This record gives sequence, structure tokens and C-alpha cells, in this order.
Amino acid sequence: MSQGDWQLKQGEALTRFLFSAAKEERFAEFYTGEAIDPEIDYHFRNGSGPKAEAFCRRVFRQTHARRAVDPAQALPCRGVTFSGENDSVSFSDFRHLPFHLQRWLTVDLFAPYTGEFSFRVGTCGGVRIWIEGTETLCHTPFTRNTLQHVEVRLPLNAGKNSLLIHLDELFERDTLFALQMVYLDDAPLGVALPGMSGDAVDCLSEFAGGLRPELAAIDHSVRLHGSVPVPAGVVLRGELRGMGNDNFTPRTLDFGALNAGETTIALPLPADIGEAHYQLRLMLQRGEVTLTRHVGINVMPDAPVLARATTLAGRKQEALRYIAAQGMDRTCRLLAMMHLHEYGPQCETLLNSTLKRISAREDCSDFSLVPLLWIWRYHHGEHFPPALWRRVKSTLLGYRYWLDEQGCDVMWFWSENHALCFHTAQYLAGQFFPDEQFIASGHLGREQQAIAEARLVKWFDAIDVHGFVEWNSAPYYPVDYIGLFALYQLAESQVIRTRAGQLIDRLMLLSSLHYQNGVAAGTMGRVYEKELLAGRLTELSAYGAVAWGGGSYNRKCASLPLFCASDYVPPTESEKYATLCEGELAAWYTCGGGNICLWKAPGVSLSSCVDHHTGEPGHQQHLLDLQFASRPDAKIWINHPGEAEPGGEKRPSFWAGNGVMPHVMQQENGAVMRWHIADEEALPWTHLHLSIQAFDRVIASTHARIVRAGQAFAAVICSAPLHTIDHGLTAGTECRAAGRDVAWYVEAGYGDDVAFAAFSARMGAMRIEKNHDLAATFPALHSTAPHIIFKDVNA
Repeated sequence: MSQGDWQLKQGEALTRFLFSAAKEERFAEFYTGEAIDPEIDYHFRNGSGPKAEAFCRRVFRQTHARRAVDPAQALPCRGVTFSGENDSVSFSDFRHLPFHLQRWLTVDLFAPYTGEFSFRVGTCGGVRIWIEGTETLCHTPFTRNTLQHVEVRLPLNAGKNSLLIHLDELFERDTLFALQMVYLDDAPLGVALPGMSGDAVDCLSEFAGGLRPELAAIDHSVRLHGSVPVPAGVVLRGELRGMGNDNFTPRTLDFGALNAGETTIALPLPADIGEAHYQLRLMLQRGEVTLTRHVGINVMPDAPVLARATTLAGRKQEALRYIAAQGMDRTCRLLAMMHLHEYGPQCETLLNSTLKRISAREDCSDFSLVPLLWIWRYHHGEHFPPALWRRVKSTLLGYRYWLDEQGCDVMWFWSENHALCFHTAQYLAGQFFPDEQFIASGHLGREQQAIAEARLVKWFDAIDVHGFVEWNSAPYYPVDYIGLFALYQLAESQVIRTRAGQLIDRLMLLSSLHYQNGVAAGTMGRVYEKELLAGRLTELSAYGAVAWGGGSYNRKCASLPLFCASDYVPPTESEKYATLCEGELAAWYTCGGGNICLWKAPGVSLSSCVDHHTGEPGHQQHLLDLQFASRPDAKIWINHPGEAEPGGEKRPSFWAGNGVMPHVMQQENGAVMRWHIADEEALPWTHLHLSIQAFDRVIASTHARIVRAGQAFAAVICSAPLHTIDHGLTAGTECRAAGRDVAWYVEAGYGDDVAFAAFSARMGAMRIEKNHDLAATFPALHSTAPHIIFKDVNA
């Protein structure tokens, strides 16, 4: 019998370790870098990037992969890892600049006899293992965001063996930094954490694992519900981090000792925290045991700031005033202030942070660069001293505008939204400074403008043919609008201005179809969990409030002030689609390789992307969406998760995207999703997001959930039994269906009590057979222009 506090059996992953604080160092900060000119066809694809590694990673592998690491320099390991349902230990995160991060881990393994014991070790980064001071593994592939495995036989003595593990990785923007150790042999091993009581670790881990936050933080208070009462002696601290490209500085919070025995905990947030998506990193300590759990929260406004003006011009002014006063600390907030001539004390801080981000060539700095050019065009010389305006000019001339200009950074150039912003910035900077030399390229401004114009033409041509691969995306349409509104308003080329305006018209028209009572809903080509879980807080929802009314403003301001400061007016028919008040609407269009189908009634809308890369690995495509008008969180979707724990860094994640893409078909108000999940895929289940508290009524049966919200209703039926999750982060919002071959059917409707009773009876009698032909028909799609059919309610 092995010693230790826990047993590790064949096929199980070792996830209990003590770990150190991170050692992080800026990498290649003073390297000149290189210029490359890769062929880009502008046919964008979800999840695709460069074929070649970034310059800084190639340097990193040359200098760090086989370097000697001294175990005597190990940092103290005091934290206890918490992995939830995942089989990996993750320290994944986001860095806007290249950073080298290192962590140390320790664990004791107890072997029943002396011998070699097999593990499959995977890492995103590099891993080195010492056993009793002797190095036994150096696995340093350093392939970005790709788990690389090696099988290793670890030599263990009978009894206790102390393992010391070193992990390191180069962080380039969103970076997976993880360790996976799966045990392969028959004889169980014992596991213990040096100097830690196993019972104490189990107690705190069980409590942490049972915590479920209310996603909406009301009155600046986060409420946590526990499936396990608070153990005696638990002290809680936290760190609040922003989940956007604003300049939010992480806030350290001290919640003090928790009251033993409680199952609901209220955590106060500082009063100056604005409404937005945040990650709350909870640090729980009980005696010698400290562990960290990350949860996502949405800080909601005390009262929604409703769009009250009855004209587009009035709503534009309302939104500008709100963003100038309350917006996130982004460059477009500064633009809103300057447009209104409201020069508050934040102005210089916002400008300096913008210049710092652009000068450092941080990832996503292109999103700040375009609004800065707008500010230069309309406000150059205002408010700020001449020396600061000279710094603005030098920042614009010193930027790296594309891959063929010299640089060593981790800026992302390959998605449709980034490419547009880079080309727009290069075009406008060249237009504004035609006779100045740009440092990174050596070109004069007029040359920069000509190069960028040719690239913009290619970009527009590709979008005209293929549509947006990030179709209807709540996080990325506002980023596309950065470039489009700037070109529409500022470009000296009439052709470029016209094409930008035509594309804005198309996006507005398509968004209006999916707009549902203040929420930018619908299937999306790319999305994150935070947008799905809090649709009212997305900038695209605020766009709808400005364009058509019926919603509320929020603090997001990547590009909305550009719309509000421009003379742009959305197509007249878009208001009719966005504010549907009677009858039904059916629409279909192609976009980014997806066939989009929509059915909409005043109280509910159902949309999907039909037969999109069926059976292939997914990325962040949100393929089916059911949104009710009664509440923003009255929202339903189904997906195959990309990881086992909500709130993770993977793409696809737990709720956003699909590990395996299903076969999807939709005909008017009914849709089918069918999965075949191969044996090599880790997660053999799919799941339904349905927040019970958001609906007036929920009828549950073995294979179905029927819901009602106001005068609208829907049914979700599965070929496999549905298991309601009643503990942890997703308690009350998740139903799982086990199985690798599974089909789901979704149907929406509306009406009075009699109609709901008839609908419930019909849906309650429905069954799905897995071998049934689930094909549905839909109109042939030949154009990116939407086909729209109205059905009168009295017809």
C-alpha cells in the first residue's frame, strides 16, 4: 500500500502541487527585430495565424530551450494548485508585450517499490523535473499554445520521492502555460504535498470547488454561493482584473476572515469600480494552505443608462456624454471628451497611457492608434501643451504599421479586425504626414498611404466576397468599426470612403436582424464567455441603443464614440428589423463561410450557422443562439466545450465555441445540432446553458427543458438524458448530455397560456432517435446580402 495523502491511479492526472510565485522578465525589449513580408490572401479563417514563429520566440528558443537551470535557485513553493475538473495545471494569462515567465512546483510521490514509473508529460512551454536533486526530464519544445507530450519513465525509490519541477514559457499575448502529467502504470502511487496536511488541503479545495458566483454583481457586491459551508478559519483576499483592452489597473482586495458555516458570502467591491466584465482572482487561506480560484463576474450598473432621446443625433450626444464621464480608460473616451470640449483631469492621463501603449508596440495598440489619428485630425493643438502634441506626432511616425516594417513585438496582424486597423492607421498616418519619414519602414508618408490603400482594397475585396469570418461578433464588430468609421470620416479617397460606408451599412443591417430588446444577440463567428454571459454589457449592444433605441449605454468605447462623432446614419430599414413589434421575421445570409439563418418574433429570436465545418475542430464560433426579450440573461445555447472548467483561457473554452463542430440545420423557428465526437477527444459530452432564474417557468424532463419568458417560449430536446449541474460554478445554469453521438433539437414560439400549454404538450411528446435523419431544408444561399421575409401576425 502506497503512503501519502492521496492515491494516483492509472490514467489519472497528477494535479496537486505546491507552486511558487511567478518570476517574470521582459524579453527582447531592446532587440531591433526583423521585417518579413508573408503572403496574406485576406481570406481570413477563425483561429489561423502565421505559419512562421514570431522573431522573439525563435530567439527565445535559441537562448533558453537548452540552457542550464539551477534547482538551487528555485523559488519558495507555498501555494496549492487548484485545477477543478481540468487534468492540467494552468498558469495561462495574457501579456501585451513579450515576457518570460517561470514557475516552480513541488510534490512528493510514494512508490510501492523501487523502479521506473511511466508518465505522459505535456507542456505548453518547457518543463524540467528533478527527483531528489537529480534531473530526470528536460522537455522544452516551446511551441506556442500547443500542448506537446513526451512519455517518460521516472525512477522512483520505494517510499517517498521529492519532485521539483520548473516551468517556463515566453508569453506572447494570450498564452497557454500549462503542465499535464498523466500516470500510465498499474501500481498506484501515493501523493503528498511537502509540509502540508492532506486533510487541510482537501477541506479548502472542497470549499473552493463548490463556490459559485452570481455572475451579475449588483450594488458593487459579489455574491458567492457554496455547496460546502465555509470552514472555520478561512481568510479571503482577491485581485480584480479587467477583461478588455482598457487601462484598468488590477486592484488588490482584502475581504478578511469569512464567517464559518455560511453558504452565501457577500464580497464588497470598491465604489469606483465601473460596470464591466472582470476576472476576480480569489486567494483563499486556511492555516498553512493557500489556493487561488479565478471566477468571472459582471459588475452591473446601479441603474441602466437608457437611451432616451428619440432621434439618432440625440442618442449620439447621450452616448458621448456618458462615455466622456464614465467610459473605460481607452483612447476613444479621450476622443469623446475632446469632441464635447469636456477637458477633465483624466485627459492627460488618457493621452499619456495611449502614447505609452503605442510607443511600446503593445498587442492591440492598433486599436488605440486609429482613434489617436482621429484626435490629431480634429483636435491637434487643443488643450494639451505643444510639447505633448509633438510627442503625439513622434509616436505616430515611430510606429510599426505592418509585418514588412522592422520590429520585435507580439502584435497580432492576422485577423480581419487587426488587419483593417493596421491598414487604416497606415493610410491615415501617411495622409496626415505626407512629407515625413516613418522610422520603422523608412518610407515617406505619401508612400505609406499608397501602400496602405492597395492593402485596404484587397481587404475590402476579400470581405465583399467572403463576408466576415467573425460574423455578428459582439466583441469584434466594434473593433471593425474602429477602422471603418475612421475611413468613412477621414479618408481623402472617395473610393475608400464609399466602400467603408457601404460596409458599415451592411454590418448595421445584419446587426439589426439579431438585435433583441437592447441586446446584441445571435450566432457569432467569434465570441468569448463574457459576452455570452452578459450581453447587455457588450459595446455592440450599446451600438444598437444609439442606432435604434430600446437599449442602454455602457462603458465600452473601442469605437462607439467614432460613430457618435461622425455624420453616419444607419439604413432606414435596419430600424424596422431591430425593433420588430409584431409578426415574424425570417432571414438568411452567408458570411465568413457560414450560412446564417434567423427566425425572430417580438419576444424571442433563434439563429444559427448552418453546416459550418462539421466534424472539424472548432475555435470561437457560437453556432446556435436563442435570445428572449424579457431579460438579457434569458439566453440559451448548446456547445461542445473546449475545456472542462469555465472561465479558462483556451479557445474554444467551456462555454464559447466548440471543441468539435456539430452538424447544424435550421428551418424557421426550429433547429437541430448533431455531434459525432471522436474517441481521441477528451470531453465526451455536450451541454446546455440555461439560467433557471432568468425564466418565468422551466419544465424539466429526462430529455427536455421547456421554458417560458413573458409571451415567448422554447423547448430544448436531447437524444441523451440531461443531467442538471447543481454544484460549482455552473450550478443552476448547466445541463449536460453524456455521449459522443448526440443530437439536440431547439424550437421557439410565442403566444398566450393556451398556446404555451399546446406547445408544451407537443414538445413533451417529442423524442429524438440518434439514427434518425436530422437533415432540414433551408433556402439556397448565393449572396452575402440578407434575404428577409416578414410574416404578418394576422396572416
